[in-house]
Amino acid sequence: MDLVKPALIAASLALLLSLPARGQDQAAAFASSYAAETKGDYADAIAPLKAVYNGSYEQNLRLGWLYFLSKSYTTSASYYQKAVEQRPYAIEPKFGLVKPLNALNQVERMLELYESILKIDGQNTQANYWVGVIYLNRKLYSKAAQYFERVVNLYPFDYDVNLSLAWTYLNLGKKNEARALYNKVLLIRPGDATALAGLKRL
Repeated sequence: MDLVKPALIAASLALLLSLPARGQDQAAAFASSYAAETKGDYADAIAPLKAVYNGSYEQNLRLGWLYFLSKSYTTSASYYQKAVEQRPYAIEPKFGLVKPLNALNQVERMLELYESILKIDGQNTQANYWVGVIYLNRKLYSKAAQYFERVVNLYPFDYDVNLSLAWTYLNLGKKNEARALYNKVLLIRPGDATALAGLKRL
């Protein structure tokens, strides 16, 4: 029994001593990665993370971003997807995953992600706005209006959402509402060509 105890203690000490070194390796890898990213050297930014890769959430999120910057969209999406699965209630990796999916034109999957974000945070302005845009592009104006209205209630003086909701109302035949929003857009950006064109159509 006395022989087992020293062996266990030695093994435990070795494990404990190795943890800070691993942490230092991770920190050094991230620091090196950030430095390379600022120079636009994405392959050099990826390499140190791959050298110490252990599948952590932070590594997957970072690699998703770096592969997106290097235009390797499918690889980017795979790392972001891992991060989504690791933190299912986090919004951060879902917004990350949207980026390569957009580049890959996977709009249906993007819509699913935005809707999953809204289940967690129903007032999220980005998710509400982009769901509205997807429905607007599909000419589903009543659905688009619901999402744009949420954002306008939160950000009444925002250029993009006022313009989007004005166009939506125009297509729904709500001319007075559309006119009011186009005029508001002209307060935000005097002389805005899109708003003036909308008013002309009215």
